[in-house]
Amino acid sequence: MSETIKNDSVFDDESMHVGPLYAKALLAAVGASGNVDAVMEQFHSLIHDVFDKQPVLEMALANPKVPSDEKVRVLDKAFAGKMDATLLKFLKVVSRRGRLNTLRGIYHSASSLRDEAVGRVRVLVTTAQSLDATALMSLKEKLEKLFKKDVAITSKVDATVLGGLIVRVGDMVFDGSVDGQLKLLKKATLAKAEIAIREKLSSLAS
Repeated sequence: MSETIKNDSVFDDESMHVGPLYAKALLAAVGASGNVDAVMEQFHSLIHDVFDKQPVLEMALANPKVPSDEKVRVLDKAFAGKMDATLLKFLKVVSRRGRLNTLRGIYHSASSLRDEAVGRVRVLVTTAQSLDATALMSLKEKLEKLFKKDVAITSKVDATVLGGLIVRVGDMVFDGSVDGQLKLLKKATLAKAEIAIREKLSSLAS
């Protein structure tokens, strides 16, 4: 693959859809090699294992005042021989286009596109206590039956969750916690009370 990646012109688009455009270009570039998931794992590690732990590095790469050539040297020094060659070349192209500040958006777009392509849904499960491997596997099987898709679970512990669990799938939230059920019960009770008041007022008016 060339240093500029095929269909390099896609990187010239400075619209609000930069993330998805770059994401599609990356997936297309690595698609032929058949190692898309391995590259996405490395991209995930770059964002969450490197940038989250070394924010100074992320800030330096995103800083428009730092010359692109210097950023490329940093990328080579940090990742050459340790990262998939296609992903590293992609990062260099993004650097030369001055878009390294959008890497997180590019990653999330690429991750969503990949999940859609393989019929996978990502689920965030929040519980008061950590779930063991057996519980996670059982939950995964139940969710896969529910969604009829492969499910990738990310678990999160939140001591404020009052029993049960909270499952988030995209913008949808399934709240099975005691606190969540109490809120639903309160909402339903208020709705019934409102209906009763309206019916009473209606009968008085007639």
